[in-house]
Amino acid sequence: MSNKIIVIGAGATGSFITHDLASRGFDVTVIEKGNIIGGTSGRFHGMLHSGARYAMNDVKAAQESILDNKVISDIASFCIENTGGLFVALNDEDLSFQGKFENGCKQSNIPIESISIETALKDEPFLNSSVKAVYRVPDKVINSFRFITSLLLTAKRESAKIMLNTEVIDFIKEGNDIKGVKVKNNNTGETSELKADLVVNASGAWASKLIDEKLGIKSIEMILSAGTMAVINRRFTKHIINRLREPSDGDIVVPFFNDSIIGTTAFIVDDPDKFDVDKEDIGFLQKAGSEMLPILANYPVSRYYAGVRPLIAAGENDDSRKASRDFKIFDHSVTDNMGGIISIVGGKLSTSRIMAKDIGDFIGDKLGNKTESNTDKIKLYWPRVNSQNIGEMAKSLSLDKGFLYEMLNESTGKTYSDMYSNAIDLLYSRELFN
Repeated sequence: MSNKIIVIGAGATGSFITHDLASRGFDVTVIEKGNIIGGTSGRFHGMLHSGARYAMNDVKAAQESILDNKVISDIASFCIENTGGLFVALNDEDLSFQGKFENGCKQSNIPIESISIETALKDEPFLNSSVKAVYRVPDKVINSFRFITSLLLTAKRESAKIMLNTEVIDFIKEGNDIKGVKVKNNNTGETSELKADLVVNASGAWASKLIDEKLGIKSIEMILSAGTMAVINRRFTKHIINRLREPSDGDIVVPFFNDSIIGTTAFIVDDPDKFDVDKEDIGFLQKAGSEMLPILANYPVSRYYAGVRPLIAAGENDDSRKASRDFKIFDHSVTDNMGGIISIVGGKLSTSRIMAKDIGDFIGDKLGNKTESNTDKIKLYWPRVNSQNIGEMAKSLSLDKGFLYEMLNESTGKTYSDMYSNAIDLLYSRELFN
């Protein structure tokens, strides 16, 4: 009999873990309190990182990013736009980072190419004509709704069970061991118990809050870094445009379908469910983005949204820009004398496959399953959606058919902020422009 695993959280990390474990033969159930990509995975700028952004100060995250960039592009090509990325230096201070950038990318095995300013301006006519240096990198755009939906559909075909709109309200304890979870269906209010040999807490920004409130476990120290993004209803570039400097606010413009997403800010929050966006950040983002693409200053920001990055705390440093984008696995039988539960914290959508592989290896060693991960070779399932099969898709994911149809249509031409997160629509608002 295969071991029963419960995964809490169906964002990019939890969904990939579900796929990885199911492909190894585990009996897996994934539980998500909301709908697909209702958390951080639905509130980012849509970038599949090459790792170049982290090459100067976070080499491990950079190395993981370029590895998964290649794998995810291969196994899920239907949700990737191979835009490529440009890193641009606009002044002498930016130029001072050239050596560090080149060395970091070389150390991280990230292919980069220095291109002439003439070539860059020919490719990207809206780029600041005063640009002083340009590098091409393999950044890409990813549609996370398609990506995560395909992970869950693939896991479903591997016999995993998907429980959306289902919330963990408590854990089943026997002594110092977790034996499962108590859940509530948020649509019907019905409660039930699910037994398991192991529970995986992959709830992202909610990971620490969940086990602290329900189990009193305080060993996970996180930095909750909220990032605001501003959306302009027009696309101006082929490539993702990055500022050639260490990661900072307002240094990315992502061409997402027909829009431009300017990102991001970084501010610490105490609760991923309770925080406000400083409206001054919107004007700042537009100004910072227009330094790279001056035309952005001529168009109004149509909407904005924010997501919370679940970062690993390191010492007393609470600077989220300096916190690693790497990830960590917590075995609570070791850290908290609580068996039957492990947590994974940190990482990014761009490294979700590696995160899933590592925690799958960890669980395999723990439970005696020596099956190796092969998710780098499994093409994710993405059906051609039509009126005949959408009902079957919706049923397999426990989603309302009308809701799924609407989301699928939205995902082909609009940003995440339209539907998947709490976006603030400014199209008919003058509050920022008075």
